[in-house]
Amino acid sequence: MSFLSLENVTISFGGIRAVKNVSLDIKEGEIFALVGPNGAGKSTIFNLISRLYKQNEGNIFFDGKSLNQLKPFDMPDIGIARTFQNIELFGNATVLQNLLVGTNVRKSSNFLSEILFTRSVRKEEVTSRVMVEEVMDFLDLQQYREKYIMGLSYGTRKIVELGRALALKPKVLLLDEPASGLSAEETEDLAFWIEDIKKIMGITVLMVEHNLNLVNKVADRVAALVDGEIISVGNPKSVQSDPKVIEAYIGV
Repeated sequence: MSFLSLENVTISFGGIRAVKNVSLDIKEGEIFALVGPNGAGKSTIFNLISRLYKQNEGNIFFDGKSLNQLKPFDMPDIGIARTFQNIELFGNATVLQNLLVGTNVRKSSNFLSEILFTRSVRKEEVTSRVMVEEVMDFLDLQQYREKYIMGLSYGTRKIVELGRALALKPKVLLLDEPASGLSAEETEDLAFWIEDIKKIMGITVLMVEHNLNLVNKVADRVAALVDGEIISVGNPKSVQSDPKVIEAYIGV
Protein backbone atom coordinates (compact mmCIF):
# COMPACT_ATOMS: atom_id res chain seq x y z
CA MET A 1 0.00 0.00 0.00
CA SER A 2 1.28 3.48 -0.89
CA PHE A 3 2.39 5.60 2.04
CA LEU A 4 3.55 8.61 0.04
CA SER A 5 2.36 9.05 -3.53
CA LEU A 6 2.54 11.53 -6.38
CA GLU A 7 -0.11 11.35 -9.08
CA ASN A 8 0.61 12.99 -12.45
CA VAL A 9 2.46 15.88 -10.82
CA THR A 10 3.67 18.71 -13.06
CA ILE A 11 5.32 22.03 -12.25
CA SER A 12 6.64 24.73 -14.57
CA PHE A 13 9.00 27.65 -14.05
CA GLY A 14 8.89 30.42 -16.61
CA GLY A 15 7.31 28.15 -19.19
CA ILE A 16 9.81 25.33 -18.62
CA ARG A 17 8.32 22.15 -17.21
CA ALA A 18 10.74 21.05 -14.47
CA VAL A 19 8.64 18.02 -13.52
CA LYS A 20 6.38 16.38 -16.08
CA ASN A 21 3.47 14.11 -15.13
CA VAL A 22 5.44 12.31 -12.42
CA SER A 23 3.70 9.47 -10.58
CA LEU A 24 5.42 7.69 -7.69
CA ASP A 25 4.33 5.32 -4.94
CA ILE A 26 6.59 4.99 -1.91
CA LYS A 27 5.70 2.19 0.49
CA GLU A 28 5.81 2.53 4.25
CA GLY A 29 9.08 1.26 5.68
CA GLU A 30 11.16 1.33 2.50
CA ILE A 31 14.20 3.30 1.39
CA PHE A 32 13.44 4.88 -1.98
CA ALA A 33 16.04 6.80 -3.99
CA LEU A 34 15.68 9.34 -6.79
CA VAL A 35 18.66 9.41 -9.14
CA GLY A 36 19.48 11.41 -12.23
CA PRO A 37 21.74 14.13 -13.61
CA ASN A 38 21.66 17.73 -12.39
CA GLY A 39 18.49 19.44 -13.50
CA ALA A 40 16.52 16.20 -13.74
CA GLY A 41 13.91 17.45 -11.26
CA LYS A 42 14.89 15.43 -8.18
CA SER A 43 15.14 18.29 -5.69
CA THR A 44 12.06 19.90 -7.24
CA ILE A 45 10.09 16.78 -6.30
CA PHE A 46 11.41 17.15 -2.74
CA ASN A 47 10.31 20.78 -2.68
CA LEU A 48 6.88 19.76 -3.91
CA ILE A 49 6.46 17.11 -1.24
CA SER A 50 7.61 19.50 1.51
CA ARG A 51 5.31 22.19 -0.01
CA LEU A 52 8.03 24.73 -0.71
CA TYR A 53 6.62 24.54 -4.23
CA LYS A 54 3.03 24.00 -5.28
CA GLN A 55 2.45 21.86 -8.35
CA ASN A 56 0.55 23.19 -11.37
CA GLU A 57 -1.14 19.85 -11.95
CA GLY A 58 -1.59 16.56 -10.13
CA ASN A 59 -1.93 15.46 -6.52
CA ILE A 60 0.35 14.45 -3.66
CA PHE A 61 -0.89 12.18 -0.88
CA PHE A 62 0.68 11.15 2.42
CA ASP A 63 -0.81 8.48 4.66
CA GLY A 64 -4.07 8.70 2.73
CA LYS A 65 -4.43 12.48 2.96
CA SER A 66 -3.82 15.17 0.34
CA LEU A 67 -0.92 17.58 0.85
CA ASN A 68 -2.15 20.02 -1.79
CA GLN A 69 -3.49 22.67 0.59
CA LEU A 70 -0.79 22.36 3.25
CA LYS A 71 2.08 24.77 3.91
CA PRO A 72 5.77 24.02 4.65
CA PHE A 73 5.24 24.66 8.38
CA ASP A 74 2.55 21.93 8.43
CA MET A 75 4.98 19.20 7.42
CA PRO A 76 6.52 18.43 10.84
CA ASP A 77 3.06 18.10 12.39
CA ILE A 78 2.01 15.40 9.92
CA GLY A 79 5.33 13.55 10.14
CA ILE A 80 7.49 14.72 7.24
CA ALA A 81 11.04 16.01 7.87
CA ARG A 82 13.84 16.81 5.45
CA THR A 83 17.45 17.83 5.04
CA PHE A 84 18.80 20.19 2.36
CA GLN A 85 21.63 20.14 -0.17
CA ASN A 86 23.00 23.28 1.46
CA ILE A 87 23.32 22.86 5.20
CA GLU A 88 20.70 24.93 7.07
CA LEU A 89 21.97 25.10 10.66
CA PHE A 90 22.49 27.89 13.21
CA GLY A 91 26.24 28.46 13.10
CA ASN A 92 26.42 30.45 16.35
CA ALA A 93 24.56 27.76 18.32
CA THR A 94 25.80 24.45 19.70
CA VAL A 95 24.99 21.01 18.37
CA LEU A 96 22.66 20.45 21.33
CA GLN A 97 20.83 23.72 20.69
CA ASN A 98 20.43 22.96 16.98
CA LEU A 99 18.93 19.56 17.74
CA LEU A 100 16.57 21.01 20.33
CA VAL A 101 15.24 23.35 17.62
CA GLY A 102 13.98 20.24 15.85
CA THR A 103 11.78 19.35 18.82
CA ASN A 104 10.18 22.78 19.24
CA VAL A 105 7.57 22.23 16.54
CA ARG A 106 6.11 19.39 18.62
CA LYS A 107 5.51 21.58 21.64
CA SER A 108 1.99 22.75 22.46
CA SER A 109 2.94 25.37 25.05
CA ASN A 110 2.25 29.08 24.58
CA PHE A 111 4.19 32.20 25.55
CA LEU A 112 2.55 32.55 28.96
CA SER A 113 3.06 28.93 29.98
CA GLU A 114 6.70 29.18 28.89
CA ILE A 115 7.19 32.27 31.08
CA LEU A 116 5.54 30.54 34.06
CA PHE A 117 7.39 27.30 33.29
CA THR A 118 4.30 25.24 34.06
CA ARG A 119 4.22 21.51 34.72
CA SER A 120 3.23 20.78 31.10
CA VAL A 121 6.14 22.91 29.84
CA ARG A 122 8.56 21.06 32.12
CA LYS A 123 7.20 17.73 30.89
CA GLU A 124 7.63 18.75 27.25
CA GLU A 125 11.17 19.97 27.97
CA VAL A 126 12.10 16.61 29.49
CA THR A 127 10.61 14.77 26.51
CA SER A 128 12.58 16.97 24.10
CA ARG A 129 15.81 16.46 25.99
CA VAL A 130 15.36 12.69 26.05
CA MET A 131 14.68 12.60 22.29
CA VAL A 132 17.73 14.73 21.52
CA GLU A 133 19.96 12.57 23.72
CA GLU A 134 18.74 9.47 21.88
CA VAL A 135 19.50 11.07 18.51
CA MET A 136 22.98 12.13 19.60
CA ASP A 137 23.70 8.61 20.86
CA PHE A 138 22.38 7.14 17.62
CA LEU A 139 24.56 9.38 15.42
CA ASP A 140 27.63 9.41 17.69
CA LEU A 141 27.30 13.17 18.27
CA GLN A 142 27.76 13.25 22.05
CA GLN A 143 31.37 14.40 21.72
CA TYR A 144 30.17 17.50 19.84
CA ARG A 145 27.16 18.40 22.01
CA GLU A 146 28.55 21.70 23.36
CA LYS A 147 30.56 22.63 20.27
CA TYR A 148 29.42 25.44 17.98
CA ILE A 149 28.34 24.51 14.46
CA MET A 150 30.70 27.04 12.86
CA GLY A 151 33.70 25.18 14.29
CA LEU A 152 32.73 21.73 12.99
CA SER A 153 33.80 19.98 9.81
CA TYR A 154 31.45 19.88 6.84
CA GLY A 155 30.81 16.17 7.30
CA THR A 156 29.92 16.57 10.97
CA ARG A 157 27.54 19.42 10.16
CA LYS A 158 25.78 17.20 7.63
CA ILE A 159 25.23 14.62 10.35
CA VAL A 160 23.96 17.29 12.75
CA GLU A 161 21.39 18.35 10.15
CA LEU A 162 20.33 14.72 9.83
CA GLY A 163 20.01 14.59 13.61
CA ARG A 164 17.84 17.70 13.71
CA ALA A 165 15.46 16.11 11.20
CA LEU A 166 15.33 12.92 13.28
CA ALA A 167 14.56 14.97 16.40
CA LEU A 168 11.22 15.79 14.75
CA LYS A 169 10.29 12.09 15.11
CA PRO A 170 9.13 11.91 11.48
CA LYS A 171 7.27 9.14 9.72
CA VAL A 172 9.00 10.02 6.44
CA LEU A 173 12.52 11.44 6.13
CA LEU A 174 13.53 13.27 2.95
CA LEU A 175 17.32 13.26 2.46
CA ASP A 176 18.53 15.66 -0.23
CA GLU A 177 22.00 14.47 -1.35
CA PRO A 178 23.05 13.28 2.13
CA ALA A 179 26.45 11.99 0.92
CA SER A 180 27.41 15.21 -0.89
CA GLY A 181 30.79 16.43 0.37
CA LEU A 182 31.35 13.43 2.64
CA SER A 183 34.50 11.33 2.67
CA ALA A 184 34.40 7.62 1.82
CA GLU A 185 34.50 6.75 5.53
CA GLU A 186 31.74 9.23 6.38
CA THR A 187 29.61 7.87 3.53
CA GLU A 188 30.10 4.34 4.87
CA ASP A 189 28.86 5.47 8.29
CA LEU A 190 25.94 7.25 6.63
CA ALA A 191 24.90 4.02 4.89
CA PHE A 192 24.69 2.22 8.24
CA TRP A 193 22.69 5.08 9.77
CA ILE A 194 20.19 5.18 6.89
CA GLU A 195 19.63 1.44 7.18
CA ASP A 196 19.16 1.75 10.95
CA ILE A 197 16.79 4.70 10.52
CA LYS A 198 14.59 2.29 8.59
CA LYS A 199 15.12 -0.85 10.69
CA ILE A 200 15.39 0.54 14.20
CA MET A 201 13.40 3.77 14.03
CA GLY A 202 10.84 2.50 11.54
CA ILE A 203 11.10 5.63 9.39
CA THR A 204 10.41 5.60 5.66
CA VAL A 205 13.28 7.21 3.75
CA LEU A 206 13.11 9.04 0.42
CA MET A 207 16.45 10.33 -0.78
CA VAL A 208 18.00 12.17 -3.70
CA GLU A 209 21.54 10.97 -4.28
CA HIS A 210 24.29 11.04 -6.92
CA ASN A 211 26.49 8.52 -5.10
CA LEU A 212 25.36 5.29 -6.74
CA ASN A 213 27.47 3.18 -4.38
CA LEU A 214 25.37 4.49 -1.48
CA VAL A 215 22.16 3.99 -3.46
CA ASN A 216 23.09 0.39 -4.30
CA LYS A 217 23.92 -0.30 -0.67
CA VAL A 218 20.79 1.04 1.03
CA ALA A 219 17.92 1.58 -1.44
CA ASP A 220 15.07 -0.90 -1.77
CA ARG A 221 13.84 0.80 -4.92
CA VAL A 222 15.08 3.51 -7.26
CA ALA A 223 13.48 5.89 -9.74
CA ALA A 224 15.63 7.38 -12.50
CA LEU A 225 14.68 10.84 -13.78
CA VAL A 226 15.75 12.67 -16.90
CA ASP A 227 14.44 16.11 -17.88
CA GLY A 228 11.70 15.99 -15.26
CA GLU A 229 10.35 12.60 -16.29
CA ILE A 230 10.69 9.16 -14.72
CA ILE A 231 12.19 6.72 -17.18
CA SER A 232 12.66 3.68 -14.94
CA VAL A 233 11.59 2.36 -11.52
CA GLY A 234 12.78 -0.79 -9.77
CA ASN A 235 15.54 -2.19 -7.62
CA PRO A 236 18.96 -0.50 -8.04
CA LYS A 237 20.40 -3.23 -10.24
CA SER A 238 17.44 -3.38 -12.64
CA VAL A 239 17.29 0.41 -13.02
CA GLN A 240 21.02 0.75 -13.74
CA SER A 241 20.81 -2.02 -16.36
CA ASP A 242 17.67 -0.59 -18.01
CA PRO A 243 18.50 0.28 -21.66
CA LYS A 244 16.54 3.53 -21.37
CA VAL A 245 18.66 4.59 -18.39
CA ILE A 246 21.91 3.59 -20.12
CA GLU A 247 20.91 5.52 -23.25
CA ALA A 248 19.92 8.62 -21.26
CA TYR A 249 23.02 8.66 -19.07
CA ILE A 250 25.71 7.36 -21.38
CA GLY A 251 24.33 7.58 -24.92
CA VAL A 252 23.65 4.97 -27.56
